[in-house]
Amino acid sequence: MILFAILIKFVPDLDGPKMTIKQILKDWTLPVSMAIGALSYVLFTQCAFLSPLKVKLVAFIPYFLPALIFTMLFLTYCKIQPKELLPRKWHLWLIVIQILEVAVMVWVCRHFKGEYSPLWEAWLACFISPMAAVGAVVTQKIGGCAASATTYTIISSTFTAVAVPLVYPLVEPGIDMTFMQLFLKILSRVFPTIMAPLVISLIMYYVVPKAHSYVAEQAKDKSFYLWAVCTMVNTAQIIRSIVSSPGSGIMVVWICLTVGVIVGVQFYVGKTIGSIYDDRIAAGQGLAQKNTVLSIWMAMTFLNPQAAIGPGACLLWQNVFNSWQIYSYNKKNAKL
Repeated sequence: MILFAILIKFVPDLDGPKMTIKQILKDWTLPVSMAIGALSYVLFTQCAFLSPLKVKLVAFIPYFLPALIFTMLFLTYCKIQPKELLPRKWHLWLIVIQILEVAVMVWVCRHFKGEYSPLWEAWLACFISPMAAVGAVVTQKIGGCAASATTYTIISSTFTAVAVPLVYPLVEPGIDMTFMQLFLKILSRVFPTIMAPLVISLIMYYVVPKAHSYVAEQAKDKSFYLWAVCTMVNTAQIIRSIVSSPGSGIMVVWICLTVGVIVGVQFYVGKTIGSIYDDRIAAGQGLAQKNTVLSIWMAMTFLNPQAAIGPGACLLWQNVFNSWQIYSYNKKNAKL
């Protein structure tokens, strides 16, 4: 995070015929963070002298990431007015689409078991995943409505908490947990991340409005750059899971490529529906920006372990698409 701050704040605006260095860093923050994450993975796996630091980082990250995500969401939620959190019509359409996607994939998983089962289950893990809480961050970054994105995050997370206990035992009958046990287990993982910063921001809004306004004014793009740090860490972890995944390399390639197509189609469908209700950006993020950390955990715990590659690839592809959206948005506004 310090590195991003230094690069963006202190790199001089070296004017040229095309673009300044500072603008390049702002436009392509996510690819830079992904590259740093990938490079970090290579260094920590290939350089023996980094082993002591690696052990400490592995122990620190489970505490570091939740705190980072909490801060990032809190800053974003402080920019939202409570009256903006009402459900929208496009929320219903996206949930209906998600239900249909999941139903089709359950049918495929049950009727076409065999060597391609990891592929089907990887797709299922992507489709059943809720909208990522950080989706509101990128929605706000490119001029969309963070409030409607936040509301859909809550709606889709509730759907996932209900759908997974119903669906996953149909795909993998070996799951030995009751519906309520699995439901509460998923809720305990997703809702504290979303609701705690939202509730605190709402309390501040009504109890100490001046402090709330001050945080909203000071937040600016800080939540986005915190997200970039999360992306860096998650990229390293996802590359590790892909490299160490069981099964054939061909299956890994198939999962990664097909998930890229799925992400692209979901962005297109979400944006198309959102355009009807004048909320194109938030709806696009709502259908395509997935909570991959939750999805990876659910896939590794209840499905074929190789299915976890699907949500991991989803994170990489959606960040590539988000990078292009941010670049296009900044380029468009630079001309105004």
